[in-house]
Amino acid sequence: MKRILVALALTFVAGFAFAADEKPLPKPDVLTEETVYTSQRLSAVYDTIIIRDLTTDGAELSNLDSEEMTKLEAMKPLLVRTVTDSIEMELKLNKLFKTIQKNTQPKGKAVILEGAFTEFNAGNRAVRFWVGFGAGKTYLKVKGRLIDAESGKELATFEDRETGYRGTMTLENFADLFPHQAKSLGENIVKFIQKLY
Repeated sequence: MKRILVALALTFVAGFAFAADEKPLPKPDVLTEETVYTSQRLSAVYDTIIIRDLTTDGAELSNLDSEEMTKLEAMKPLLVRTVTDSIEMELKLNKLFKTIQKNTQPKGKAVILEGAFTEFNAGNRAVRFWVGFGAGKTYLKVKGRLIDAESGKELATFEDRETGYRGTMTLENFADLFPHQAKSLGENIVKFIQKLY
């Protein structure tokens, strides 16, 4: 009887230890919205990250007239490239991952970073000037996820909105602000990844 109780107790303790290992890593608290599903640090499992260009399909276009929409359409490839290049540069500067690739097919133990722009908001300079307090601000919004290349399993998801660079009171237009905001989005995404690394 004693042996059965000891065996049950050990099974119970082992079950709790196993369950504790499965608890997801804590949220990095870097981006606007974050969900972490993985319980293992990225550095323990992956030596390669594949950065896929953010898509712009279906993104909300706010506070843009027809002339500005034409200008934004011409800017979209630049903004996509800026985010991708910013992510790549920050990953290298922080020495995260042995191999960093852009838009390639995964091989081996790789994590894929993919996502999309969800909103391009040109803001309103008159509202920023006359109302202030962040009203009429220009911003970009993105969402994305980290996935295991082999299984397709989501490791983490995120959303972020970048209004920075010159603050919410700047009188510059979106064409001047969006490239800087795109670069900041890339930097913020890497801060998120670094906390999971």
